[in-house]
Amino acid sequence: MTQRRQPRLGTIESTSLPAASARARDSRRRRPVVGDPAAAGLADDLDLGDAPGRADTLCTLLRGAVLDEWVREFAATHPAGTVVELGPGLDARAGRLGPDGPAHWVDVELPEVADLRRELLPSTAHLVAGSALDEDWMELARELPGPYLLVSDQVLTLLPEQGVQRIVFTVARMLPGATLVTDVLSRAAADRLAAGALRGATPDWTCEHPRELEPWGLRLRDVCDTGTPPPAVATRLPRATRTLAAVLARIPALGGHRLARYEVLPG
Repeated sequence: MTQRRQPRLGTIESTSLPAASARARDSRRRRPVVGDPAAAGLADDLDLGDAPGRADTLCTLLRGAVLDEWVREFAATHPAGTVVELGPGLDARAGRLGPDGPAHWVDVELPEVADLRRELLPSTAHLVAGSALDEDWMELARELPGPYLLVSDQVLTLLPEQGVQRIVFTVARMLPGATLVTDVLSRAAADRLAAGALRGATPDWTCEHPRELEPWGLRLRDVCDTGTPPPAVATRLPRATRTLAAVLARIPALGGHRLARYEVLPG
C-alpha cells in the first residue's frame, strides 16, 4: 500500500484538511451529500487526518451543498459571468459543478495550498496564489466578464474584521454589482469551531445575525442556518441526512453558523 503524504501546512492553511476529509468520506457513500469524486483521489494521495466529528462533518457537507446550489443559480441566470472563490482549500467546486457552473472561475488561495491544487486538482479555473486581502485577484476578475459572484466558506471569518471590510469596500468599487456568499458566525459558534474543527485557528470576528453586516455596504438577500438548507438543497438530501440536519438546527451553537447571500452595493 502506497504511503500517503503528510501535507506540511501552516495553521490557517491546515484548516482546509478536515473539510477535504469530510468530502472524501462523503464521496464514497451511496448517496453523497455533496458528491465530490476529486476528494476521494486527494485522500488516496494525502494524509488528510481525521474528519471532523459527526456534527461538524455534516455541517461542512451541508454548507458545501448550499454554496453549490447558489453557484448553480448564479450560473443559470448569468452563464457568462465570473465566480471568484476565496480560499477554496482543496475543494474542487469548479470541476464538480462542470456544465452547471459559470463560464469563468477564479480561485484565490494561499501559496502552500495553491501548490497542492496545481499538483492534485488540475482545473481550467484561474488560480491566484495569495491572500484574499490582496487586490491581485480583483484586478484579474475585473478583466473577466461580469456580473461577479464571490464565494467564501470559512475564510472571511478567519480574517481581521477591518480586512474583511476593506475587501467589501474595494469589491464595491472594482466589481460593481457583485454578489457575496459567505458564512457568518455567532460568538458561540466561533468558540465551538476554534475548540475543534478549525484545529487551533481562531475566527477573528463574529456577528449574531447577518444583517449586522449591512452597514458595510451589503444588502442581505438570503440567509439559512447550516441545519436548515433551502428547499432546493433539502429535497435532494437522503432522508437520514435531513433528519440529522433538523437535529443540528436545534443546537444553539450550530444554529449560529449561518450562510448569507449579499448584494454588494456600489461604492
